[in-house]
Amino acid sequence: MYRARLYDASARAYRLRYAIRCILRDRASDEGAFKVCFEMEDEEQIIRAILRRGLGNPQLRSALERSHLIDLTHWLQRFADLAEDYYAGGSLAFEEVDSRKKKKRAKH
Repeated sequence: MYRARLYDASARAYRLRYAIRCILRDRASDEGAFKVCFEMEDEEQIIRAILRRGLGNPQLRSALERSHLIDLTHWLQRFADLAEDYYAGGSLAFEEVDSRKKKKRAKH
């Protein structure tokens, strides 16, 4: 991804994709670029979108819980409506992702 676009105020979708990619890898090659995703005027929309996607995507949900880049507890405190849905989902999403990874490893 071309990081200069992260600084464009109208490139919300781009910052969202970049942040999710870093969270999934649990690594940011450029920590400053990752922080910019949450320092623009649309920080709340970015965080809310990441949490919403995490509710529907077990892999992202698992990455959010384990990530060292973000503070999921703090995010869920800020968005109580999403926290309810997040905690209501239980840990099945995490177990599904883990079992898929184990199956893949067993095949190889």
